[in-house]
Amino acid sequence: MSAHRLAFSVLVTALLAAVALSVSGERIRIVYTNDLHARLARLASIEAAVATARESGDPVLLLDAGDAWHDFRLPLTAVWGADELVAWMRRVGYDAMAVGNHDLYWGWPKLGRLVGAAGFPVLAANLLSIDGTPSPFAASARVEVGRVDVLVVGLAALEGLPGLDLPWLRPVGAAAALSHEVEAARGEPDLIVCLAHVSLRAAERLARAVPQVDVFVTGHTHVATREPRVVGNSLLVQSGAFGRYVGELALDVEADGIRVADHRLVETKEEAAADLGRGLAKLCGIALATIAFAITLFL
Repeated sequence: MSAHRLAFSVLVTALLAAVALSVSGERIRIVYTNDLHARLARLASIEAAVATARESGDPVLLLDAGDAWHDFRLPLTAVWGADELVAWMRRVGYDAMAVGNHDLYWGWPKLGRLVGAAGFPVLAANLLSIDGTPSPFAASARVEVGRVDVLVVGLAALEGLPGLDLPWLRPVGAAAALSHEVEAARGEPDLIVCLAHVSLRAAERLARAVPQVDVFVTGHTHVATREPRVVGNSLLVQSGAFGRYVGELALDVEADGIRVADHRLVETKEEAAADLGRGLAKLCGIALATIAFAITLFL
């Protein structure tokens, strides 16, 4: 084959590939929660909203932006609530979760057991192991959503961290951590999502610092975004708190970028009262075991 024919063949192949990309856009739905704070009474309603999104026929990316497993306002529910919530999230099929500052209150090794039981990536790119050993949290995850290759990077809020309980973690700058994961990503993802337990204002700063990110799913400040906020080419969303809403962001992912097809906050309802008796029974069991152990120390 002559050099001219070879060059022509390469050009045609490239043009065909470009045309294929231009018509290969796919609609996906990012279904998201944040700051559930162990509100178990809303889980059935949240699950119904997720099922409805999946019935649309569009591939679904199910995410949580942190503070799911702990709430000091519910001390009895917290006795068993985290384990129950983790089991529910695994069954419903969450693809990834960011670590919230309240989630970290569990301390180690309880938090390690929760992460191990999750069955999905629990992310915090800006929390590193202080001694260089592998962090219990992944920095990012790669998820195939239909034909869309998605990079999900997780960030934790750095304010309010229980430092005395977590001496093995070293916080680093969120923008630097996010930028590192984006630059280090293998290949070129079709969509980059930052799953960040940070405020919308903090996410706006991150969007300006790391403009490659397409979507920021945020939390921490309990804001409900009726419409996505736009910063440059980035979309910012948050679904309030306590499971009152499930966010659903439908995107058309195409070769030249993303377009919002639809966005809604689906309101949920409480379908069962929290089983306080169950928590009280476990709490009493813990107290009795502690007393028994203390007695053995003096015998």
